[in-house]
Amino acid sequence: MIKILNEQLVDTKKATNIIVTILIAIGAFVVPTFLAKIIPLGKYQQLVVGTIVNMSLILTALYTKGTIKTIAIATLPSMSTILGGVLFGGMTLYSKTMVPAIWIGNFAFVLLYKTLYVNKKLPYVASAIIAIILKVSIIYLGFTIMVNVMTVPEMVKQTLNTSMGLTQVITATSGSTVAFLVASYTKLTKKKSE
Repeated sequence: MIKILNEQLVDTKKATNIIVTILIAIGAFVVPTFLAKIIPLGKYQQLVVGTIVNMSLILTALYTKGTIKTIAIATLPSMSTILGGVLFGGMTLYSKTMVPAIWIGNFAFVLLYKTLYVNKKLPYVASAIIAIILKVSIIYLGFTIMVNVMTVPEMVKQTLNTSMGLTQVITATSGSTVAFLVASYTKLTKKKSE
């Protein structure tokens, strides 16, 4: 697994790698904490923030290397959301309970992109579909366990059911699409030669 986490789609110079990592970290941490406070997005907030976060996770898979960077960036979005308290408002207790499942889901998402697309050279769309299915399954399993172990108010349960299910599918798919477009635009999608 460590070997896979050290793979990159494109070999970059150390300075470029540092800049890319910083930009991705900004997308993964700063956006969830501050975007909603700067630009109120109302009911579209989770869709916009989730898309940016998922794009950041995928760009992490494609353009950074190292276990610590990968784990850090996979955990930043949920820590940022909790610190900012913007996405789930009064449901913060329940969203905090979801953090381990979100961390594991995000890490699996990054690891699958690295394994399937970067390492095994599967087509981007196939890699995306598999990574999205696993990420959403892990997060939704965490939600299912939570509602079966804790007493969760029905309204919170319904909201989180959507947030941890369908909304995760939408934002992971949107993030995959935007990440592909960003990578294509920046001409970093050429796989490194063997």
